[in-house]
Amino acid sequence: MKKIFCLAFSAFVLLMNAAVAQNNDPVLMTIGKESVTKSEFIKAYQKNSSLSEATEADLREYLRLYADYRMKVQEAKALQLDTAKAFQKEWEAYKNQYAQQYLIDTEVSDQLLEETTERARYHVRASHILVRLSPNASPKDTLAAYHKIMKIREEIVNGLNFNEAAVLYSEDESARDFVNPQTKRRQPGNRGELGYFSALEMIYPFETAAFSTPVGQVSMPVRTQYGYHLVYVQDKIPAVAKIFVSQIFIKDSVAMKPDVNHDAVMAKYAQIKQKFQQGMSFKDLAAEYSEDNATKNNGGRMEPFTPNRRPGNFVYAAISLKPGQISEPVPSAIGWHILRLDSVVYTTVNDEFKYMIKNRLSRDSRSKKSKESLVEKLKVEYNYNESGKKAAMKFFAKNMTDNYFQSRHIAPDSLKGIEKLKPMCTYADQKLTAVDFANYLKRYQGVQVSTSMDKFLESVYPNFVSDNMLRYESTRLMDKYPEYRDVVNEVYDGLLIYEVNSVKVWNAALADTVGTMQYYEQIKSQFATGDSLNPYKPFEEVRAVVISQYQDKMEKDWVAQLHEKYPVKINEEVFKTILKK
Repeated sequence: MKKIFCLAFSAFVLLMNAAVAQNNDPVLMTIGKESVTKSEFIKAYQKNSSLSEATEADLREYLRLYADYRMKVQEAKALQLDTAKAFQKEWEAYKNQYAQQYLIDTEVSDQLLEETTERARYHVRASHILVRLSPNASPKDTLAAYHKIMKIREEIVNGLNFNEAAVLYSEDESARDFVNPQTKRRQPGNRGELGYFSALEMIYPFETAAFSTPVGQVSMPVRTQYGYHLVYVQDKIPAVAKIFVSQIFIKDSVAMKPDVNHDAVMAKYAQIKQKFQQGMSFKDLAAEYSEDNATKNNGGRMEPFTPNRRPGNFVYAAISLKPGQISEPVPSAIGWHILRLDSVVYTTVNDEFKYMIKNRLSRDSRSKKSKESLVEKLKVEYNYNESGKKAAMKFFAKNMTDNYFQSRHIAPDSLKGIEKLKPMCTYADQKLTAVDFANYLKRYQGVQVSTSMDKFLESVYPNFVSDNMLRYESTRLMDKYPEYRDVVNEVYDGLLIYEVNSVKVWNAALADTVGTMQYYEQIKSQFATGDSLNPYKPFEEVRAVVISQYQDKMEKDWVAQLHEKYPVKINEEVFKTILKK
């Protein structure tokens, strides 16, 4: 908590670099050898308070707090606490964390957030057909795959049932029946059915196709890392947080088989429905008819679930009911489910939900779009030029076989003649050489290249440039963005305050057991009991309170010493000009 307090305090105490007095920004006060300008003080004060409403007493109190704060920072540096490895590591972590928001294209990020939040208001139910294609496929193979999936789409548009087409043509094997390797039993495939899903639950291009295609229609082919997909959107509903249902379950391993006679199940359902309509409770019906031992004795109540945790037909049957109604039997791989809807909780899109979406979005692959957009802008800003890339790529392709990365020892940076190549690219005052790229390639040792080496190198080169350019940009943030510099400096000072307080006050008080006991003797009248035999509460009973007060005393004494070491001088004439505001 104390570290949090220090960082919070630093958030409203804005430190700029030691300022030199200017005619339009005079020095308000000096603290030892450090100068604080009028503008610096005003900016710090206005972070949490309104200057127009401030009284002289308010300003003088803040001036005192600000001076104490600056003294502690100076003392921490004098003790070289800022050179400790642990401090440097923590500060770097904070700095890098804040840097991330400057290493993206905020306009693109805002668009993605708006798009994702809107999609998160819904669940869609979709099926798909896949024609597999490697991400690095040749133009010939890409064209062949595209023609293949367009032919499938044409058959569907002309009347072929989508799910039947999935069984016939999809290269996603889950579409067809399969033998369970554990039970050795044949299980039904999903016929392309993916069920219900919302935003951030599918890869981005697929999600975009699903949310862009009207209900009842089939998308045009959409390319993902897996190949080409056709997406058939079956339903779109307001986003659901939880579904609460109860069930009567009837075992049947062939429930999903349309060509099997299910008259016995339908007859049992008719009995259940009739008794339900006549007033028999669902709880009693579940106890009598259900074959699910986990739920039959608790009224058939199932664990609440989200739409993406159950098959699409199960979810559709549940949400199509009104609370208290029962469904017709819903088939699954293990039997039939007669559902009673208990309740549906819909997603509430509030600030907390949006914050959750923003966090999830930052970890999703689509967030790369904002980094890619920023890199393109930086290329323009820094006059990016890759005139040496072509020759270097030819060199690598000539000297590296397609199975090069399968070798136990790879050293592309030591390829003969590599040092003679011109820089692959330049930007700002930076240059990336073929040796730099070779060192970058070492991370791919053990990777099986599924295409030709030249195509593989072309595919990883943009990431090489992007990583280096963003790393360079991160070194310039302090100069480019004053607001970033301010926050980083605030964190720096806040961490220093925590460290110096730990050394001089908090830990010192805990270690000074003799001093603590002596202080208890001085203040024990605060803990009077009124008992003549035991007039005061024992130390152990009030230990926490005593230590806290002793820390306060130590801090007050320490600050008094700091005032002697770093004398404060206030320019009253400048202070009066602040009062006039």
